[in-house]
Amino acid sequence: MSLRQISIRSRFFTLTVSSIILWLIIGLSLFSFLGTFREYYALSERLNELSINSKQLSGSITGLLLYDQYTNAFYETGRSGHMDDFDRIYLETINLVQELKTERFVQKNELLHQKLELFLDNLSKTENTFQILVSKLRERGYSNWGLHGHVISLLEDLFQILENANRPVLQAELEQLEIFIEGYFHNPTHSLAKKLTDKLQEIYSLIDSELVVSQIVAGTSVKQRVNNNNNNLSQYIQNTIIIDREIGLSQFEGIRGQIRTFSNIVSEDASSLNAMFKQDLISASRNIGIGLFIVILLSASILITYTIFLSISIKDPLRRLNSFIKALVLGRLPGEISDEGNDEIYEINMMLGNFTGNLKEKARFAGEIGRKQEDVTLPLLSEEDILGNALIEMGKYLQAARNEDQKHQAESEKRRWINEGLAKIEEILRIHSNDLNILADKVIQNLVKYLNASIGALYLTNTDDENILELAAAFAFDRKKYLTDTVRLGEGLVGTCAIEKQKIFLTEIPEEYLRITSGLGDTKPRCLLLVPLKLEDQLLGVIEIASLNILQEHEVLFIEIISESIASAISSVRITMRTSLLLEQSQQQARDMAEQEEKMRQHVEELQVTQEESARRESEISGILNAIHNSSLVAEYNMNEELININDKFLLLLETHKDHIIGKKYHEILGISRHTETYKEFWQLLREGKTLFKVEKIKLFTGNEIWLQQTYAPIPDKDGVPFKVLNIAIDITETKIQQESLEKQSGEIKRANIEMQSFSDAVDQALIKCVYSPAGQILEVNENFEKVTGFSRREMIGKNNRTFLQRTEREQFEKIWNDIMKDKPYSGVIRRTKPTGEEVWIMSTFTPVKDENGAIFKVYYLGQDITERKLKYQLLEEANKEIDRLKRIVDEK
Repeated sequence: MSLRQISIRSRFFTLTVSSIILWLIIGLSLFSFLGTFREYYALSERLNELSINSKQLSGSITGLLLYDQYTNAFYETGRSGHMDDFDRIYLETINLVQELKTERFVQKNELLHQKLELFLDNLSKTENTFQILVSKLRERGYSNWGLHGHVISLLEDLFQILENANRPVLQAELEQLEIFIEGYFHNPTHSLAKKLTDKLQEIYSLIDSELVVSQIVAGTSVKQRVNNNNNNLSQYIQNTIIIDREIGLSQFEGIRGQIRTFSNIVSEDASSLNAMFKQDLISASRNIGIGLFIVILLSASILITYTIFLSISIKDPLRRLNSFIKALVLGRLPGEISDEGNDEIYEINMMLGNFTGNLKEKARFAGEIGRKQEDVTLPLLSEEDILGNALIEMGKYLQAARNEDQKHQAESEKRRWINEGLAKIEEILRIHSNDLNILADKVIQNLVKYLNASIGALYLTNTDDENILELAAAFAFDRKKYLTDTVRLGEGLVGTCAIEKQKIFLTEIPEEYLRITSGLGDTKPRCLLLVPLKLEDQLLGVIEIASLNILQEHEVLFIEIISESIASAISSVRITMRTSLLLEQSQQQARDMAEQEEKMRQHVEELQVTQEESARRESEISGILNAIHNSSLVAEYNMNEELININDKFLLLLETHKDHIIGKKYHEILGISRHTETYKEFWQLLREGKTLFKVEKIKLFTGNEIWLQQTYAPIPDKDGVPFKVLNIAIDITETKIQQESLEKQSGEIKRANIEMQSFSDAVDQALIKCVYSPAGQILEVNENFEKVTGFSRREMIGKNNRTFLQRTEREQFEKIWNDIMKDKPYSGVIRRTKPTGEEVWIMSTFTPVKDENGAIFKVYYLGQDITERKLKYQLLEEANKEIDRLKRIVDEK
């Protein structure tokens, strides 16, 4: 009988039983070794975890010092991510050590038990030092917190004090001190602490010397405020340096050095414990290895014996099986193995054939899911077919990934849609920022089109009554039929949305609320969205959108986002319109004055032909006065009749200082009684919000009298209640004098002309004067202008002023001239260089003069030579620097 007809199991049964007995004996011997090895290995893993936790504690400490101390959240909440990590790891380590102490091997090893106790002690010291470090860091602070916040606040106060005192040199030094402070707070070192202290003392000396020189101008209160500020700033900086030294200016000093030492000790203890167990683990592994070697040696002997005995009967089938398996290893899927017999090899060949067929099915399945085909099935060998189940799971994952990618693309498309809509509406808000009606029409029109909605309306609050909403714009097929022009707060859905200041989104709309009509009929919208227009907590209006399609969530979000920008734009347009109205009133007054002057000029021409020359000189003098005063006088009063603000031109006219007049009552300034009915009626009308015009004669503190044509415009707050009064005045004293002079005899007119000529001569003698054409050509100069420029009248008249300027002077002149041509007067300091190379500094005023058509036909230039004052200031600065240098030399000695 052929051996292939007998099962291999039967052939090896006898020898297998013997081998099993041998394996049982060896296995029982090794079982005890393996148990001990597992115990050692588990203990070693815990000790390794202990070492890892020690390193993570060090990492949390480092993270706190490098990152968390420079974040606002650390100082605001007193917590940080690295602090939480430290506390978590600390508790985990404590629990791990307690568990290790209960292990049988640790309890038997006294040395190991002592090492764990020492580890716990060092770990506790590390945690206590860490808490001290956190407390010191929070006390030191960062940005607006702690000592850093106090230092920054005091620096800002000192900047403000010196800016009000007009001390640019000290402000520049403070900017350098701020750079030193910021550098020290970000990287404190011994050298930076020394440099910061020295710099602080240097600036204090400079401030003290500057304030001593300028005490007459600045006043003792400024010096006292600066000294108080300096003392507080110095104290906070010194406290910061002390805390930094306690913390440690390097990683080896102070608390940083202590916590680094404790952390290193904890890491070293964990490493030594881990090394001790690794030695025991190596020894146990060696013993187990010897036992495994014996088992392998015995098994190999048995297998060799069996292989020699059975090689004749299984050689050829195994060769064919080997070739088949090699083909599988190379990635090929061969056909079935041709074999005869009834042993296990035959069964293996059959199973491999089935397995190969199943692999072909799996390859087909993988190819189909790779081509993104759906509903692809795969027959499994069994429920435990790992590869088949994995392929099926892979197919499901790929399908889920494709679905997720489609969802992500949809979200990206929504974000892109929102961003494009925001950019489009923002562009509309920017382009139409001058006209509220056009702005409202364009906004609602583009919103409805962009949302593919059917009806849109924009309601705005009434500027006189904020409880009323007015329809500002609408976009629809038949909007006027259904949209109401005015709505009160709380009335209907629009009024409800306005009073609650919350959006309203409805998909169930009342039958008679709104209908969308077209040439084919009408229907009820499927959704309605109302969004309030708010700027902070102020309601400016409501947007109403109706659509036949239900608006998606991202479309509603888009309306909510853009509503803030629309509210801001509406607020800006209203403020601009209100400012334009006030400006137009002021310009109308100026035009009225010009008309009066023209009428008086014609009347003078009718009285006497010989006065024409005098009228021309009078017009020129009037232009000079306009150039000096810039034509506008502005003051502000609160509703308690107190002056709260006044411009320099008004102060100059009233011949007083700002500190002497701010806070005084209106009747005190004008020198009138406040108990008259006229006075009471005047302020009552202002409190009612009415704009008043008055021509008043005012007696100044010096005894002089002036005439002012004044406009009083109440300025309301957001509730429409006036909170202050804007006073725009025009000095008409000269006009009044001219009117009085017209009533006198011709002799008095002649005397007035002589006085005006004297005034003009005085201006020519006291100031530097020049008249330019709009192109910059020099039309007229006085002797002072010739002296300060170094050129004669004959050299300059008719030539462009730019030809007499150097490059830097010409660039400054071009900037000034561009503003002048835009009807913006200029006042400031300019530099001129004479042909001899001498530099001259001039306090200058350029004032454009317009003709009857409003076009600029000449520019008046008035100036005052301040070269001597500037040189004195420079000498004073150099003297202060020399004093500081001598002080430093004395200190060094």
